[in-house]
Amino acid sequence: MVATGDTVLAQLELGDVSRSLWEPVLPYLRTALGGDDEPLLTAMEDVARGAGLCQSIPVATLLDAFSDGSEQLRLRMMAGGDPGAEIAGKHLLELEHVALTRIASGYSAGLEETIDRLRRAAADSSPLDLDTGAMKPAELADRLALEVERCQRMDLSLGLVELAFSEADQRHATAACAKRRAMLSDIGACLRENLRRYDSIGLSGEGAFVLVLPDISRRGLTGAAERLRRGLRECAGQQTPPESWLALAHYDFVDVGAAEMLASLRRSLQEARVAHEPLVWI
Repeated sequence: MVATGDTVLAQLELGDVSRSLWEPVLPYLRTALGGDDEPLLTAMEDVARGAGLCQSIPVATLLDAFSDGSEQLRLRMMAGGDPGAEIAGKHLLELEHVALTRIASGYSAGLEETIDRLRRAAADSSPLDLDTGAMKPAELADRLALEVERCQRMDLSLGLVELAFSEADQRHATAACAKRRAMLSDIGACLRENLRRYDSIGLSGEGAFVLVLPDISRRGLTGAAERLRRGLRECAGQQTPPESWLALAHYDFVDVGAAEMLASLRRSLQEARVAHEPLVWI
């Protein structure tokens, strides 16, 4: 059987990409030529995954690098005059299609990991929550502070709503998490459809929705809350909508700060949940 160590690699006329692919996997070549292909294929897939993660090499170049190295190895084996060289070369040729598929699969996995990492980074840096499209808690606090200042300056009223929903069934954690994320996405879209363009939607630190409605009367806020409840039922369609609780606050004259408003909403919402009251006013 042909030698498969560093000596063989040094004798091959490989380019930089081919060498970077074949050098880590060459120790597994003897096992593959002996009939156990999996260690070599796994090593190839791992190298390709690394290339996909750093995106330094196009996948087409990587595939060509494998074919080039494979061809040179077969020629090297045949030239050695080894009695088993023809069988080994034939097996290496038969292995090529599977190896190319595994390389492509590994590269794809690396790309997916890269995309997931970039998506998480974008989500972390975004002022909006990825699932709901609502402002994150810190962004909401800043927006409410600006609205408080604007309402005080322009002598406008201000309405607030905090809206919480029951947790998804936790008996199957993965399915429950996916179900809840889909539910929150639908709720966020429904809220946007039923609010004015200058109203704001954010999330509290506990994950409840907080709606900021400037320049609205107490009666208008009541109507808006009912409209939202009706809209959420319609969004649920044939499914049973999750249990919900609303805490409402209205300020004809805005004489308290944003932090105090949010704290009052949170306390009222907690009281509503304990008392099983679907809607409470501060």
